[in-house]
Amino acid sequence: MQKFVIKNGKVCDGISQNIRNSDILVENGRIADISENINGDYMIFDAAGKIVAPGFIDAHSHSELRKLKYPENRTKIMQGVTTEVDGHCGISSNCFAYDDGVFKWNSFAEYLELLSETRPSTNSVFLVGHNDLRRSVMDGKPAIAADDEIKAMQRTFQELLEQGAAGFSSGLTYFPGKFADTREMKAIASVLRNTEKIYTSHIRDEGDDILNAADEALAIAAAGNGRFQFSHMKTMFQRNWHKLDALLEKIETAQRNGLDVTADRYPYVYSATGLHQILPPPFDKNEKISTYLRESGFNRNEVENALKNSPRDLNSTILVNYGKTIGELAAERNVSVEHAAMECLMENNLQRAAYLAMSPENLKKILALPYVCAGSDGISSQLDDANDFVHPRAAGTFPAFFRMVSSTCSVAEAVRRMTSLPAQIYRIHRRGALQKGYFADIVIFDAEKFDSHAGFDGKNQFPTGIDKVFVNGKLAYDSQTPEIINRHGKFIPIN
Repeated sequence: MQKFVIKNGKVCDGISQNIRNSDILVENGRIADISENINGDYMIFDAAGKIVAPGFIDAHSHSELRKLKYPENRTKIMQGVTTEVDGHCGISSNCFAYDDGVFKWNSFAEYLELLSETRPSTNSVFLVGHNDLRRSVMDGKPAIAADDEIKAMQRTFQELLEQGAAGFSSGLTYFPGKFADTREMKAIASVLRNTEKIYTSHIRDEGDDILNAADEALAIAAAGNGRFQFSHMKTMFQRNWHKLDALLEKIETAQRNGLDVTADRYPYVYSATGLHQILPPPFDKNEKISTYLRESGFNRNEVENALKNSPRDLNSTILVNYGKTIGELAAERNVSVEHAAMECLMENNLQRAAYLAMSPENLKKILALPYVCAGSDGISSQLDDANDFVHPRAAGTFPAFFRMVSSTCSVAEAVRRMTSLPAQIYRIHRRGALQKGYFADIVIFDAEKFDSHAGFDGKNQFPTGIDKVFVNGKLAYDSQTPEIINRHGKFIPIN
């Protein structure tokens, strides 16, 4: 399919606030023309009554490994996502030597070869994650980095940037990044100078110490090239909800002072990450707490008692593997929530959990900000398998984000924040907009029906309202034949 026309659609170009009736001509993977009444000997796709928009860009994704396992990537393509930015929160094992017994590579270049052979349905942009960068030099050593170790990380980071990585991500609440000091982070970020590539961060603390953590993140960005993407911006725990205004004031002050600060957010008030995040100090420093608990029985009471001071609400925490809350599990077992939580930690501290910790009002305020784009923080999964499930955001972020933003702003503004804004943030050239000469990543959808019905039970993950999705000028998804996913995605190097 080298040439085709999308006719009769309501074109929302991803940049302007105007929606106009136009046809779009696609030739050889690019947009050749956008005008009324394009005629000729072309295959025609009728978009009457529907929005025609740039393919959506997931600004915050974690699919670098899973899209090899599930290259159809239904989780994203059926939402209209055509490009994912992976490698967030300091996690990017694809950039380094990796072997899980199924997939193996020795370098980022080898991973890219495997990705090209696998050919997922979506395009891929990759960040270099600090946790894996640090692990490649220091293993998991819980220590401040020495000068020679920092220099080794800088060299490796520079090499990865030259291979097309889009920037630097950190997750300073995770292992082993939590052991890094600000000096280390500034030194690595300094490699970004004289580039337009971004620094993104799951900051060191999204709760009690969020304001200081934000100051650190902005200082790290300033030590680089002054560009910062605030990952899944939020204020965790009700006692901290009131801090959002102070956080936004910090961001706006930084913007006025010349920093380029943007953010992403998923449209949910439950977060999701490893169960180990329920641990209070000093146990939060133990990366192998499951082994510790199984082998040190006499210390279990100490951990159970410490969990009474967990930073998370254990009762409402959803155990994804169980499909129920810790409170419900404790009631079934007739034990305390702390004891039930400890038993789950003994099984596997890395199992996924969803935490009710965010404010619905703050979510609305964040989504109203013009510099906040859509990011799922989600992975590729099998939509018809409730056991292969972490959070509804993986399959529902874009319809839910669209509904919330379009209801308070406009359809065009919601589309801009899912397309041209993330393209600008990550410097993804000639994508994220419908313009002549741009790559033909295009989605056709019904604005009235575009919605998510997914919950935390892993059911009803298929979104509604997407008609067709084109990736690099080729049909990837058609709602008339939903069982067929065509894989035309590419690695997009950021140079």
